[in-house]
Amino acid sequence: PTATTVLPRVIATMKTTFIFATLAVVAWAATVSAQDPATGWMAYARGKVPAGTERITSMEMKWTVSDSAAPSFAFYSPWFGMDPADNLNLIQPVNPWTGSSWSYYTEYFQWQPEANSNSAQMPINSGDVLHGSLVYSASDDSYTLTQTNTANGQASSQVVKCQDGKKFIIPYVVYEKTFPCNSYPPDENVTFFDISVECDGKDCTQEMQWSAHVKDANCDMTAHIMSNTEISITWDTSASSRYDNVDPKVLAMINGNGWAAPHAKRVLDQLRNQEKRA
Repeated sequence: PTATTVLPRVIATMKTTFIFATLAVVAWAATVSAQDPATGWMAYARGKVPAGTERITSMEMKWTVSDSAAPSFAFYSPWFGMDPADNLNLIQPVNPWTGSSWSYYTEYFQWQPEANSNSAQMPINSGDVLHGSLVYSASDDSYTLTQTNTANGQASSQVVKCQDGKKFIIPYVVYEKTFPCNSYPPDENVTFFDISVECDGKDCTQEMQWSAHVKDANCDMTAHIMSNTEISITWDTSASSRYDNVDPKVLAMINGNGWAAPHAKRVLDQLRNQEKRA
């Protein structure tokens, strides 16, 4: 063997070793912080319910689907949702960008024991308005999760039973999944509006206390509490990112949990097929 034939094999082996080492670190981190706010949340807003509230019985928001980003292997989503006090059961209407198009559906993610369910995924266009809702039913201790495209009235929905009678009291507005900054939409803003919250069956929208946070800093993602009925998240597509030179396979695997699992699998399959053809 010559250096010309051996060197590519060495480089490939080094890349594989790096990927597995990265995944080991990610798996370790996931076990250390196996609850929400989860790894991959960037900017987010967290709400505090009025004192004495037993549960949020309804929460609704609308937002306009962002401009299309440049085609890439990136997948990410703006969304809102809520958890019980232990932050282990997340219900959420989501709006993923999957590399070349937008879609919408709802997700339930349970940390212990781990479980996940999604409603039907539906396509949507930039500029369309989504209307998400999470509504409690006392008769069977469940929430109906619904995401509706107001342009055509088509909805994606599922019913989620509350695990062990848990009461959902922590609302969130989030932008999730970490990729290079030029992967995100060029309008650099998503605004959740017409926010409505009911606590124990009564309107508590104006009594909510919202605060802005950052979990995984990336692309200057920032949440802005405009009012109790409007929350925006902004970013900078021209900023540098620690993910700029990360192998796309590593990015897919790092971000491939929860609602993003099928999207990560799709990206990994595409990358492997490209390698086979090369």
